[in-house]
Amino acid sequence: MSINKRALRPHHCPDLIRMGNKFDGGYIIPQSHIKNSQVLLSLGINDDWRFDKEFQAFNPDCRVVGVDYTVGLGFIVRKTLQNSIKSLLNTLLFRHDKRQKYWTRLLNCVFFYSFFRGKNSHLQRRVSKTSGQLDISLDELIQQHCGTPEDTVFLKMDIEGAEYQVIDDLCKHADRINVVAAEFHHLDTHTEHFNQFIAAMSERFHIVHIHGNNYGRYVDTIDFPETVEITFINKTLMPDARPSTHSYPVAGLDFPNNPKKPDYSLAFE
Repeated sequence: MSINKRALRPHHCPDLIRMGNKFDGGYIIPQSHIKNSQVLLSLGINDDWRFDKEFQAFNPDCRVVGVDYTVGLGFIVRKTLQNSIKSLLNTLLFRHDKRQKYWTRLLNCVFFYSFFRGKNSHLQRRVSKTSGQLDISLDELIQQHCGTPEDTVFLKMDIEGAEYQVIDDLCKHADRINVVAAEFHHLDTHTEHFNQFIAAMSERFHIVHIHGNNYGRYVDTIDFPETVEITFINKTLMPDARPSTHSYPVAGLDFPNNPKKPDYSLAFE
């Protein structure tokens, strides 16, 4: 089975900005819809929640709900020690770029509990199709942790393959979701699931950006990267959408996730 590339051609969005890291961890999102979000639902945070912090700095009234079952006290302590050592080592070796990278991650760990408190919250749960003792569905997250039905949700999602399990719940709550910025994994082995996800999303959302993650392979059998980042906007917010004329990656917005390797060029035919 092949990727339905034509369905991936982005629509023009005039106010896209980059938020988060310059390289891995950054997303291209519409600036005008940050202010319109009452809740940022951030699925998958690991030790990098710069996107979440910048988003809330841009919209201080927004609540952040972070969800990641791998992040707990033990994780924070371990990452704090690791990033302290790596920051010091790269300082001694005059590797300023790497030193800044690990220093930023160190600060993230140090201030984790000060950020995810008050109106913000962190759930140590695993996003899945259904809820259980560890697992939690997107349906439950939106209904029980994202305020009232009138609160608009901005969804950021990097959950390492579990994204294909949430499409039904995502479509169910499409009226509340204005933007989705998501990373999709294993396009070579989950080609059918990926195509089905895009087809379902296209009923309610426009794709406005796509970028290949060059930490993953470029897979010849599908002639596409195995991992891509895609931004969707609710169609009600773009009633007069037209195809984008950009080539991808977009200069000035996109940067290779791995700066040591060239970015992947994407074609939609």
